[in-house]
Amino acid sequence: MSRITAAGSRSDLLASGGTRAVLLQFDEDEAEALASLAAQIESLLSETDPAAPELTRLFPVAYSDDASAAAEFARYTRPELQKRKIDAAVAVREAVEAASALGIDDERYTHNIELGPDAVLPWLTFLTDLRLVLADSIGVDDDGSIPDAADAASEELAQLRELQHGVYDWAAFLQDSLVSALEDELP
Repeated sequence: MSRITAAGSRSDLLASGGTRAVLLQFDEDEAEALASLAAQIESLLSETDPAAPELTRLFPVAYSDDASAAAEFARYTRPELQKRKIDAAVAVREAVEAASALGIDDERYTHNIELGPDAVLPWLTFLTDLRLVLADSIGVDDDGSIPDAADAASEELAQLRELQHGVYDWAAFLQDSLVSALEDELP
């Protein structure tokens, strides 16, 4: 299982000279899954029209009661927002692909990533985007309720929904762990 810790809680591993904010630790399967998910989000954002229904939660309408104002707002804000979201997915994918053991003597975690203060925001952005895309796919309502996978039209779809729900929960765990580690860093 993944582990995310604040720098201060692992002072014996401060190879970065104290500039590291957070240490993320993943096993081989988790690292492969995370890199794949980041590549999928990157592709979705790069190759899909930002107005596509599957991106509604990533690019919500700013003025639901005024289509003209909403279009104008999107015209000025969406390209930069889309670029930042793509950059966040790329940063996560590249960090995971470049991860190593970092000299940490723990065979469970083969992929260790030291995040400096400037690298945390892209990770939080990516995890939020991943959860929003998954929430839309599995039908999470605005109130947070999740439909039962057993209600899916077919067994295959039920299994897909169950897998997506597990990834959704794991992304929530990673996001919560990262925020908690950052809180541990506060004076």
